[in-house]
Amino acid sequence: MRFGVLAAVPLPPGLEPVPDVDLQELHPREIELARAERGRRQVEIVGGRLAFRAAAAELGIEVGDFPLLSDSKRAPLAPPGLTVSLTHKEDLAIALVAASSDGLVGVDLEGGSRDRSAIMTRVCRPEELLAVQALPEASRWPNVMARFAVKEAIYKAIAPRLGRFFGFQAARVELGEADRVEVTMFLDPADPSFHVEVELLRLDPDRLVALVRASAPN
Repeated sequence: MRFGVLAAVPLPPGLEPVPDVDLQELHPREIELARAERGRRQVEIVGGRLAFRAAAAELGIEVGDFPLLSDSKRAPLAPPGLTVSLTHKEDLAIALVAASSDGLVGVDLEGGSRDRSAIMTRVCRPEELLAVQALPEASRWPNVMARFAVKEAIYKAIAPRLGRFFGFQAARVELGEADRVEVTMFLDPADPSFHVEVELLRLDPDRLVALVRASAPN
């Protein structure tokens, strides 16, 4: 992809522990991380790490000696020289990996048949809400879902660098034709300024992946 290498790993259904044969593909500390969890959380951790290792290999980076651990907010702690973002849903774990010299990356997978347009007032800034409400009713949830995915990916890219939480109102997302996306950030005045680029990847009519690259300030 334009912002790095994207890798996806299918996730099995159910709550069964991850088989040892799959765990052995991970770093020993990643295995410890996975075995400390149960059910879907364990499946998601393993799937995300397998996707990370596949993406790093495609990028030509040897990460065998580096575990992909998490901070207290479950954000991935990337090995030196890399920027990493993970996302997962019921059947899929995805990793986006790039050289940190190219910026900070974020990725988010959203979708499904359920209409969740009721969240639009939480996700959208007032000017975005006007644009959504002007759409035909059937188009509103897909539009809100795209904005939601982009804002989640932005958060994953930038929040670890800032070391703090910021909400949906910190970004305005403008959606154009052919999935063109423009972003305007509204962080605190004391925060660094980030240039945010976005790419949307549609897996099927109901699901999309938002990929973000935020140029790190000097």
